[in-house]
Amino acid sequence: MMSIDTEIDTEKEDAEKFFTKRQRRIITYSIVALFLLSTVTLIGWNYYDIMWWISWYKMVSEKGVSALLNIYSLCQGPSCKVPYPPLAVIIFVSLYALASTLPAHLRLLVLKMFLVIIPALIIFHIIKKEHDLDVALLWLVSMPFLQILFVLQFDVLIACLVLLSTVYLAQKKYDRASVMLALATLIKHVIAALLPLQLIYVYTTAGTKKAARYLITFMIVVAIVIAPFFVTSVNGVLYNLVTFHSTRPPQDLSLWALTTWFLEDQLKPYLGIINKLWVIFMGIVYMLLLYLGYTILKSANKDENSVKGHAKVLSILTSLALIILIMFSKIGNLNYAVWFVPTSIIALDGHRLRKFYRLTALLILMVSLPYGMYLLLMPAVGGEGTYIPEDMAYWDARALLMQSINYYLLYIFGVTQNYIPALHLYTPSDLMQLLSFLGGLTIVKKTVIAILIILAQYFLISLIALHLDALKGG
Repeated sequence: MMSIDTEIDTEKEDAEKFFTKRQRRIITYSIVALFLLSTVTLIGWNYYDIMWWISWYKMVSEKGVSALLNIYSLCQGPSCKVPYPPLAVIIFVSLYALASTLPAHLRLLVLKMFLVIIPALIIFHIIKKEHDLDVALLWLVSMPFLQILFVLQFDVLIACLVLLSTVYLAQKKYDRASVMLALATLIKHVIAALLPLQLIYVYTTAGTKKAARYLITFMIVVAIVIAPFFVTSVNGVLYNLVTFHSTRPPQDLSLWALTTWFLEDQLKPYLGIINKLWVIFMGIVYMLLLYLGYTILKSANKDENSVKGHAKVLSILTSLALIILIMFSKIGNLNYAVWFVPTSIIALDGHRLRKFYRLTALLILMVSLPYGMYLLLMPAVGGEGTYIPEDMAYWDARALLMQSINYYLLYIFGVTQNYIPALHLYTPSDLMQLLSFLGGLTIVKKTVIAILIILAQYFLISLIALHLDALKGG
């Protein structure tokens, strides 16, 4: 007979479950369908980003492999831009070269598989190992991940590397953790902001020597990858990785981006002041986070039986650092929200995890998606240009949107229409015409985007409060 204590434990376990068996089966089938849908049909990628990536491949394809090392000097505007660290360039050029050997309808599959789906499944496996199937499924149905699933980007790969680094640190595998963080930094160098936090963790839990070794390992990995590019093009590397990012205007849903959206091409005279202000403000907030992290980790180190535990504290602090980067830096791209989802999922539990899922879902559904519509869809159907902050120029919104549609889907529509004339399928051009009434909403674009920016700050503050509450335990 089951004891009373065992019954209570079983009831507690059942209460922690998120899904019934039937719901798990439905979610699993739905995820598989979404993977296929995102890869084969609908939106293929965000063409504004992808066109720069393809320009790297074309440069290497035309001038030979040696052009890869010279990419920062050869790639010049307005037809080519390379504001990414070298590993991002190496990964995409390699994948696109592989994809180009395959039939057209399989090329997108290769890119999505390696940049999005495989990293997502690795994250799923890690979360399942740390928690259970239900919690791991929450990752696959999280809105920040589903948003990236339908637009090609490096962000899921970065989330995977950040999670691996965090887990390896918790397991005291410091060299592996350092390598993973270095690789993530070599894809998008803003991830280097996690280095001080991880050094504090290693220092407080393993001492000075381990922390020094961690830093040296990180620097060696970064140097090995970036040195050949730096030697061949010092000025190009410095401009693309430092000058460009330090002088670009605030954009997307950052609080600083209010100035960009209201001033647009009149922003330039004020840009120097804004760039100084955000660095000072961001620096103060981040230093406070590092101090908080040091204090908590030092305290937890004295109490090995602390309910928070080192690993949980590290994961929460990592998520907090990434949320702060999105909230207080000048680039408030909500694609970056996927970076902190895995570390938050492995750190939070029970009601906090449910609240986290709701907040991130609302952040994407109520802020990110409407923002994307105002940035691209509405000016596209209205035949207008859309303002791109990093270029401080207007682009043809309809051209960007149409180029983002999987062209193989258009081919399928055409063939189907020929064989079944009675079946009317809407092509993207038909939809542009059908949705033309939305174009009139662009007259209130600035007001709506201001509301969305403020709403984004509300949800991000709520996420920060949730993680700070989790640090207190209980």
